[in-house]
Amino acid sequence: MKKIVFAAALCAVFGLPTAQAAQVADSTSFAVKPAQTDPFKAIPTDSLPQTVKDALVKDFADMTVKAAYVKDEDGVKTYKVTLANAEGTATDVLFNEKGEILPAELPAEKQQ
Repeated sequence: MKKIVFAAALCAVFGLPTAQAAQVADSTSFAVKPAQTDPFKAIPTDSLPQTVKDALVKDFADMTVKAAYVKDEDGVKTYKVTLANAEGTATDVLFNEKGEILPAELPAEKQQ
């Protein structure tokens, strides 16, 4: 009889953590959402169209170009340029192919 009680006690002790571990694993599982991909592709800053370069000189002469990106949707190109001010704060500005700034993307310090 002692052996049966001892065996039951061992099963209870060693079997319990396994059951709890299975419950923990089930309660922490979650669905993984697919990552959103950025439609912009990095390009060298010197490959920006002249119209965009002219707009940068005219409207953002006090800022430094840090990076450039392009997105081509249905044959319409949009350029994203990452600019940094003197303090090093970066902001993105969107341009169309004509070098026009897309109004919603104007940095706060340039909006008036």
